[in-house]
Amino acid sequence: MSTSAQNTDSIILDSLSNVYGAHVHTKPQIAKEAALQWLKESRRLNENLQEARALYALGNLGNITGDYKSTIKYTYETIALLKELRIEKGLAACYNILASAYKSLGDYPKSIDNYMECLRYARRTSNQVQEANAYQNIATLYLLQKDYKKSAENLDRAADLYRTIGDDDGVLTTLFNFANILKEEGKFDQARKHYQTVLEYRLKEGNKAVVAYVNINLSQMLVVEGKCKEAIMALKKTLGLLEDVKFNSDIAIVLNDLGLCESKLGNTKSAINYFQRALAIGEEQSLLQYKSDIYKNLAQLYQKENNYKKALEFYKKGITSVADQNSLDKEKYVVTIQERYEAELKEARIQLLEKEQKLSEAELQKVELTVKRQKLIRNALIAGFIFVLLTLIILRLFYIQRLRVQKELSLQQEENAKQQLKKMINDHKLSVIERYQEGQEEERSRLAREIHDGIGSDLASIKIAYEHYTEHQKEDPKSKRIAAAINNACIDVRSLSHQLHPLPFSKIGFTSFLSDFIDQITKRSDIKIQTFFFPEEDIDLLSEELLADAYRIVQELINNILKHAEASHVDVQLTKHKDHLNIVVNDDGIGFQKNKKQGIGLRNIKERLQKVKGTLDIDSNSGHGTSITIDIPIN
Repeated sequence: MSTSAQNTDSIILDSLSNVYGAHVHTKPQIAKEAALQWLKESRRLNENLQEARALYALGNLGNITGDYKSTIKYTYETIALLKELRIEKGLAACYNILASAYKSLGDYPKSIDNYMECLRYARRTSNQVQEANAYQNIATLYLLQKDYKKSAENLDRAADLYRTIGDDDGVLTTLFNFANILKEEGKFDQARKHYQTVLEYRLKEGNKAVVAYVNINLSQMLVVEGKCKEAIMALKKTLGLLEDVKFNSDIAIVLNDLGLCESKLGNTKSAINYFQRALAIGEEQSLLQYKSDIYKNLAQLYQKENNYKKALEFYKKGITSVADQNSLDKEKYVVTIQERYEAELKEARIQLLEKEQKLSEAELQKVELTVKRQKLIRNALIAGFIFVLLTLIILRLFYIQRLRVQKELSLQQEENAKQQLKKMINDHKLSVIERYQEGQEEERSRLAREIHDGIGSDLASIKIAYEHYTEHQKEDPKSKRIAAAINNACIDVRSLSHQLHPLPFSKIGFTSFLSDFIDQITKRSDIKIQTFFFPEEDIDLLSEELLADAYRIVQELINNILKHAEASHVDVQLTKHKDHLNIVVNDDGIGFQKNKKQGIGLRNIKERLQKVKGTLDIDSNSGHGTSITIDIPIN
């Protein structure tokens, strides 16, 4: 075959594989047609590895859609082909879906056996994904047995592996199964929270299969809570979704739940109809774990209808189904007993052989006694030489070990000295920053007093003198303008004095003071500034020192925006959390590049945050505005 033809065949097989992957969770019929064509082409081209992949795809699809018989058929063919090719890499995945199929059919002994095989091959091939999948599925078996503790332990093992390999999808599946445990324990509120998280992600992906599974569980909780009407609406919606993707086994579960709801509401005929439809699918898919419950439910409904013949017929079938299910467990128990018995037989044979070996050794010892006497002196000399040699070797090893320990101790002392030096430097920097900021505050306070007591007092005196002067004069527009100008100057001087050194916030209210400061800026400029405080009362109760830092930071940010941002709108938001105060300032200005040299304003903010162990995050690009987020610890 030419290289061109080989490339064409490879492209065909890959395209069929891609079609399968794109539709496996949304349009299973299209995925199945692609997988069957993929299998046919692989066999025609004698591509054994592609044939194995296609067989596995068909088995996996059967597991998803509820056609568990086809899963078992195709997966066994895949395992046989991989073993024939001496390829172990895909065997863990095969045993995993095979075990899941047996679990869904109610054959738990075979299911656990195949999960153990999955774990064995996953460890041999270092396949952490399949190892995690096996733990997750074993957890679902424990969940069916209502052993919630062991179920959660296996889910924890799976989640740890998924996080180690960065498999977010696996972590999400684990979250779904944790929700199932909470549901079975009756913790419905917690379960709903987990289900909603999974549902949001799966809706974004378009994964109809998992969306259906989540809705089934949400509906079942409504059934248990007695909210049958709500449950019926949710179940019918889920039924439509499942019929669209043809997931037959899950359709049987939804029909059974609909039957339970209609039965509780007294709609006996509707309930019987739903149970009969579920039973038909259960017969086709061999779903033993559901057949028994459905038979018993039908028996009770026919008894209410006074149709005792039908009631007895379905009651007997229910008992037979339970017996069939129990027989599987008995079969597993017999196998376990046989394995123990064979192990005991092997152990007895080993003990017998050991006794025979000891008798032979006793006879040999008599023969060897003479030879040992002759070799005694030579062996003593050799032993003495070896003893001396070993002593020298041990002494040398101790000496080397001592040198190594001394070297490690020296390195550790050097590292400790570096850490102490680094700490001293950082403490010095913090001390310098604190003294600098204290100096700033003292200077601001001095300037505020000078302005208030000096210029402020002079302006107040001028205002009073001018008012006395104009009191007996005629009203003149110029006089009014002069009086207004003097009054505005007094207000500005008082505002400037308060901004430089505000009164204690406990007296005036921090949020009110900050709002007044921003309102004054808005009046003097074309920029629109909005403030948001959550919750306002709790923010006002924070410590004076923290609020002073917050006020200086907001003041610096607003001044930077006025000077450089060319913005028309600014949002200032302060939110008190349990352990920190969050400050967010957004503007729609021209933005700036982060690698550009920072100005004095930002440096002052960073130094202030360094002192209080706060954090600063800047999100800005040229032409797209700027968003600055600051967190200041409360304690």
